[in-house]
Amino acid sequence: MVNIVYLVVSGVGRELVVATERQKPHRSGRVVSVRLDEETIGKLDALAARTGRSRGVYLKLAIGAALPGLERAHWEQVAAEFEDKTIDRQFHALMQQLTTGEHDNRDEQGAGGA
Repeated sequence: MVNIVYLVVSGVGRELVVATERQKPHRSGRVVSVRLDEETIGKLDALAARTGRSRGVYLKLAIGAALPGLERAHWEQVAAEFEDKTIDRQFHALMQQLTTGEHDNRDEQGAGGA
């Protein structure tokens, strides 16, 4: 199998795509493969048959609808992890100060100096 190199120009910039002779880059997008269970494929095929549309139409719609929520959930998780790590760091720093005697001694000095 011979690899053929194509230069695809997109709205963002240029992208180098390596394709085989059997499958050249297409103007509508790149191919992504996914394995699905039989039940999901059956439902997808039934919907496609009832509406006269392809599996691809519904897969594109489903992915487009799901991605914003998945991205939001990801960034919420990243933010929560960052917050947890920040709180943990601050807690450990405070505990380190308290256990090494680096805390503020004003109360002890005020009582003894009066």
